[in-house]
Amino acid sequence: MNRYKKMRNQMVPSEAAQIELRDKIEAARPVNHRAWGRALALAASLALVIGGTLGAMKLLSRTPPIAPPPPGPMQGSGEITGLPVKRALLSDMPGDGVMADRALIATLQDFFDYELHSFVLARVTNTQATKETQQATIEILEWAYNQPVGAQEPVTLTLTQYLRGGCMLEEQTNLLRRGGVYLLPLARHEGEYYLMGDLDVLFEVDEQGKIYSHSSFEDFAAYDGKPWQDLMEAIQNIVRDNPLLVQYPRFSKVLREGVPLAEITVLDAGTKGDAGGSPYLSQRVRAERVLRQGTGKSYHVKLSEGPFTLNTFGHEPQAQPGERYLVFIYGNEHEYSFEQNRAARINADGTIAPLTEDWNAFSELAGMTVEQVLVLLEKAG
Repeated sequence: MNRYKKMRNQMVPSEAAQIELRDKIEAARPVNHRAWGRALALAASLALVIGGTLGAMKLLSRTPPIAPPPPGPMQGSGEITGLPVKRALLSDMPGDGVMADRALIATLQDFFDYELHSFVLARVTNTQATKETQQATIEILEWAYNQPVGAQEPVTLTLTQYLRGGCMLEEQTNLLRRGGVYLLPLARHEGEYYLMGDLDVLFEVDEQGKIYSHSSFEDFAAYDGKPWQDLMEAIQNIVRDNPLLVQYPRFSKVLREGVPLAEITVLDAGTKGDAGGSPYLSQRVRAERVLRQGTGKSYHVKLSEGPFTLNTFGHEPQAQPGERYLVFIYGNEHEYSFEQNRAARINADGTIAPLTEDWNAFSELAGMTVEQVLVLLEKAG
């Protein structure tokens, strides 16, 4: 276990990066401290609405993550081991295998991009099957990502696996086994825990402490037959020195898409139209500042300061004439679109408030100023 302990010590740079970012954000706070207090109250209220998501858990957090926990419970040999593992591939199980009817998870980064709640090394202590699901009780041995502050050990959770997945429910799941040890990517919805990607990968630790992915995807299969600590380290490498991913996962996810980000003022109430049965509203806006140009393959259009037309499809916009917004701009050389869950209103005191309460790219940034958002963009590079 010496190599793993050394790996834990290497997490220090991540903590230092978090402290550095916190200090920069604090330095960018508005001078009006009473207004800042009101903004924090707004953030607290929004956190109650969002509840049950990782973004809400992080909403009021502006401090570095807690230090890595000490090594978890070991077997009598001093190593964490599991059950003998059948090295079958999920793609070979009954059903149609890897389908196009769902969002595939083929890399470790994909977990973070699909609202990963936590990554844990866990032992299954009990399983209970129903007609459509299996409920597994797990005891967490190690936290690879997002250990809750103040969590008391040992931590036990109950998580749900559906017996068959995909939109057509045609793909059989490799279910967790009682007594088995796994590295599990967990999602959380309305207080319930679910296993992510179990139609594509299931990281299982065998009786020798080696890990197997049951996956044909190269990014996962590369760890087959290696110590589980290798995969644990790879997971932690993704978040090391990346405080945006740790504290602001939703904002970080949209940044990874390479979408342009601009501060705009809405100039008019707009004109309604219809595109092949899809209603939309076209509004004239003015880009006051372009905070970030598009970097992704689909969003490489260069935005410029000045007026342009912005379309909102499918619903009435909350963008009002005369108000300022911070918006991720989608589109191409010919037209630009506005999505309310990727926009925030800029209040009179300079703080931002997400336009939607369910899922919003700015949920974790509620109460910050635009200048503080610029600090995050600088850190993101």
